[in-house]
Amino acid sequence: MGELKTYEENDAVKYILSNLPTEVAEKYSEDDILLVIDIIFEFYENKGYFDLDDIDESDDDEFDETELYEFVKKSLKKDKENPMDLNDVENIVHLELEYEDSIDDFDF
Repeated sequence: MGELKTYEENDAVKYILSNLPTEVAEKYSEDDILLVIDIIFEFYENKGYFDLDDIDESDDDEFDETELYEFVKKSLKKDKENPMDLNDVENIVHLELEYEDSIDDFDF
């Protein structure tokens, strides 16, 4: 049985930046990618995915990637000084979700 991996923000950032097309990755710093990750986690928190009280309840709410993409874009639009190109957001979010799938401690 393999060792359980845990979510590491720095590893997630490296994964995202190394898997983005070069011309996209060059536009963003690690802090820019961390901002997106923080927004993703805010979405999870708002949806109650971290609520341990509900861990045994049936999963009535299917995870909706489109809703996540829109939440991240909306959050980034609020910050006028944000350097993110909204056209890149879906790819960045997709790669973050891919990173989550590569480890064993996320199961939404």
